[in-house]
Amino acid sequence: MRVLRVLVRAAALFVVITPGLAASQRDLDDCKANDSDRRITGCSRIIQGRGETAKTRAKAFYDRGIAYKYKGDYDHAIADYNEAIRLNPKDAKGYNDRGIAYDNKGDLDHTIADYNDAIRLNPKNDQFYENRGVAYLYSGNLAKALVDVREASELNPKNAYHTLWVDIVRQRNNVPSPLSQASSKIDMTAWPAPVVRMFLGQMTPAAVLTAADDPDTTKKKSQVCEANFYGGELALRQGSKDEAARLFRLAATDCPYSDMERHAASQELKALGATE
Repeated sequence: MRVLRVLVRAAALFVVITPGLAASQRDLDDCKANDSDRRITGCSRIIQGRGETAKTRAKAFYDRGIAYKYKGDYDHAIADYNEAIRLNPKDAKGYNDRGIAYDNKGDLDHTIADYNDAIRLNPKNDQFYENRGVAYLYSGNLAKALVDVREASELNPKNAYHTLWVDIVRQRNNVPSPLSQASSKIDMTAWPAPVVRMFLGQMTPAAVLTAADDPDTTKKKSQVCEANFYGGELALRQGSKDEAARLFRLAATDCPYSDMERHAASQELKALGATE
């Protein structure tokens, strides 16, 4: 009996001093869910739990920040990215995504500073260069914008979006664009190939909008968004400012919050002196 009492006391002590259990598999799965609300709930359970490593908590803050970004709640997204970076300052993705959130809020100095850190930590990530290049474009630094989007395309010449941004930025710099040669390196059978064909004069904006249709509603929303935004870019370079503004308004209103084209459309409207 004495031995049993000792074991009971030891077990009770163990329960008192042992930190909470690590996140359940359900929490981990929810924290990666496509549904933003489910993701926020799952990540919050991990963040509020005990016994997690700093790395696990950093990942939960980062993933919850992404969910807030998808909902257009950039203030909460930035707050979560701040915590993710504090807990794991060597994770380049935290800086990049915080830069995107700042970009969507329009505070470009913070945006570029975060992209600088992301590139410092991961200088071979082509998307980081495109993100910074677009930020430079809308901050008025056309020369640096061109350097960055070209670097993105050189790192990943098969990425059609890099090819499109190189064409846009080169046109703004009054530099000839090698779009026809660059298009030979990308898959011209998949989206956004119709947008590339439109820039090459091989498809009309209306045909591109038709090609954007898809049975997957989420995919369709992004593709219609891109058809409108890049159609606006084409109209702008053709001197049709009213049509450009119309298409940019559609993109600024209807594009998913996570799509770069939504913020870019807002910046183009601002440059045109038009309202959303």
